[in-house]
Amino acid sequence: MSTIPNSAMPHAGPTEETAEGGETLTMARRAADLAQSARAQAGKLVELARENPKTAIAAGAAIAAGTAAAVAIPLVRGKQRRSAANGSSAPKSEGTKAPARKRSTTRRSPAKKS
Repeated sequence: MSTIPNSAMPHAGPTEETAEGGETLTMARRAADLAQSARAQAGKLVELARENPKTAIAAGAAIAAGTAAAVAIPLVRGKQRRSAANGSSAPKSEGTKAPARKRSTTRRSPAKKS
C-alpha cells in the first residue's frame, strides 16, 4: 500500500459509486452498451442476409470451411509428428544407393607451373 495521501493524488482515490451487485456503474454501463451494439450488429446481419440470401449462404459456407480447416490442420500435423516419431514416415532401403550421375564433359586438370 502506498503512503502517498489521496490529497496529493486525487485521481488515485475511489470515485466510482458501486451498484448493488458489487460492480461499478461504469462497468455495468459498458456491458449494456456492448450488448446493445451487438444486438444492432446482429440486426444488420439479418437484414443483409434477407436481402442477399445467396451471398449469406456463400459467406456461411466460407466460414464453415475455414473453421473445418482450422480444426483439421492441427490434427494432421499431430498425426505427421507421431508417425515421424515412430519411424514410419518413409520406407528406407538398407545400404542401397542410387548410382552416381555421369558428367557430360570430362574434367580437365589445370596446367601445372614448373
